Amino acid sequence: MISLGKKSPSGKPWVMLTAYDALMAKEVEKGGADLILVGDSLGKAILGYEGVEEVTLSDMAHHCKAVVRGRKSIPVIGDLPVNSYEDKPMALASSKKLIEQGVDYVKCEGYIPEIIDHLVQNDIPLIAHLGHTPQKADPTGKVVSANRLQSAKILLEQCLEIEKSGACAIVLEMVSREVAKTITERLSIPTIGIGSGPDTDGQVLVITDMWGESDVNFKFLRKFGDIANEKCIAVKKYCDAVRSSEYPSDEHAFHIKKSEKDIWEGGE
Repeated sequence: MISLGKKSPSGKPWVMLTAYDALMAKEVEKGGADLILVGDSLGKAILGYEGVEEVTLSDMAHHCKAVVRGRKSIPVIGDLPVNSYEDKPMALASSKKLIEQGVDYVKCEGYIPEIIDHLVQNDIPLIAHLGHTPQKADPTGKVVSANRLQSAKILLEQCLEIEKSGACAIVLEMVSREVAKTITERLSIPTIGIGSGPDTDGQVLVITDMWGESDVNFKFLRKFGDIANEKCIAVKKYCDAVRSSEYPSDEHAFHIKKSEKDIWEGGE
């Protein structure tokens, strides 16, 4: 089983980004990230679904395989989509399907230590996901987790139990900073935060959010680019060039052999 330390190979915090196809995987790896997550966020980010609840195991397998094709050596994590790990046999079968696509880990949401233990016992490298869990979330909006003492204690105990079950790491989403910090200090496996403050062992963002290609505006999100605008500008320039007959020009064309050009143009 592939292990993850509290620090990345560089000795710095882990950097994880989502990717959904071979091109994105190449960009993420070339940019220097440590881990790729093929998240079920692809439903809204790529497939035009309303939410993660529409994403299927076949969707995930297809995109996991594409990402694996694009990466060279960076580890890839595949999300188990909603309704694909409701019991132990289903969870194992679904996990094996993603592993068959070449992913290095699978990730599942929620406090399900018995499922995690079963997968680990069957040699599935597993990353857990606690705190805000989009697959089970209230569709009316995101809710910060563990911002009260009782819920904080429960989350800490759940994380400790999941560590005992054999998870390689835990994603903590929208957990109050103080609680995420304590959990990180108490666990021997790494925590990867999203909206959980700077004290976790690493960070993850949805790539289309990070580079400014979506319209989401979460408090925890910082946009590091404006890819959507750049793409729109490029499309407009292409349209203008074609309509003005500026593109393509002769430099973009291939030619018949010079020795046969006159014959061809003469119609013989």
